[in-house]
Amino acid sequence: MTSHSFAGRPPRILTDADEVTLGKAVKRRLAELDRGEVELIPADQVLQEVFGPSTGPEKPTRARRPR
Repeated sequence: MTSHSFAGRPPRILTDADEVTLGKAVKRRLAELDRGEVELIPADQVLQEVFGPSTGPEKPTRARRPR
């Protein structure tokens, strides 16, 4: 049985970390990008992979009152 990697721990809020820790994390992530270890994909593609194909923009409908 697999478990979520954050199971058993409270959610981490980035603002709770100190600036040094955050700075090191940002530098590490940027280095991963520079080395080509991370593939950036467009946000639309991510949303489609997560939520499925778009059905178009949803517009709220208003019920018309009879006159």
